[in-house]
Amino acid sequence: MKTVLVTGSEGFVGTHLIKALRETPYEVVPVSYPLLMPEKGNYVPLDILNQEMSRDVVKSYGPDIIFHLAAISSVSKSLRDPQLTYQTNIIGTVNLLEAAKSLNKKIRFIFVSTCELYGGGDGLTEASEIILKNPYAISKYAAELICRNYLMEDIGCVILRPFNHTGPGQAEDFVLPTIAKQIAEIEKSSRPPLIEIGNKEIKKEFINISDMIEAYVRALEKCQPGEIYNISSNIGYTLSEVLDIFKELSRARFEIKIDPSKMRKVDIPVLTGDGRKFSSLTGWQPKFKLAKTLEDLLNYWRAKI
Repeated sequence: MKTVLVTGSEGFVGTHLIKALRETPYEVVPVSYPLLMPEKGNYVPLDILNQEMSRDVVKSYGPDIIFHLAAISSVSKSLRDPQLTYQTNIIGTVNLLEAAKSLNKKIRFIFVSTCELYGGGDGLTEASEIILKNPYAISKYAAELICRNYLMEDIGCVILRPFNHTGPGQAEDFVLPTIAKQIAEIEKSSRPPLIEIGNKEIKKEFINISDMIEAYVRALEKCQPGEIYNISSNIGYTLSEVLDIFKELSRARFEIKIDPSKMRKVDIPVLTGDGRKFSSLTGWQPKFKLAKTLEDLLNYWRAKI
């Protein structure tokens, strides 16, 4: 039985991935930042910025695969704290790669990068130009370059570039959870029937987290070391289109107001991908419609409010 060690297991994506992997033949080692350790689930504490701790944890479990999710993954947070973003996303990745190297065996290292490093565009492929517009994108691209350098060390680095995905449990730093939470509060009459947003014409993909997790599980065995793969639905929606669906799902009426202060100078107007390389290799296709994704988000916040 192969062992897969997953960093960032306590996070939004990590929580969903661990649950899915426990339904597979893999032996799963979920590692978590010590201060964010879930109370249940046999999580292993690991601060990836601690080089010695990283080496000890990897040596103790001797994984065949490391699935590296742990990161500062919010553009807005990276703008607020670029230093922490660079340290976590670059040095943390180096520490894990060095720990993997110390095992002296062939190991697969799946690095989850980001579509943000394309800087915008429609139908972007893996060969599209890299345009780095924020500390998050810079840190992820730097980590990608570092991963490629370890291919000569018997570490089979696979780079995944997922496009935007969302679902229950995603942090409020992201636009759709923020909107869903506000709607749930409006339905409870705990806030005025008004949602303020920045640019409602931005166009992005909004892949259901369940679809993204299925893609990650398929990537474990099927993706080839040294290769880069977009994980994309190939479909984009404007925020205006998203809001129209939210209005249909809402139990209360609300108005939309454009607030210029909520517009970021580094906002990417259009960001959609071409995921044919990954889909052709793995057979993966997204299953969930956008309306279902938004309904899941809204129901999650209704339960929390």
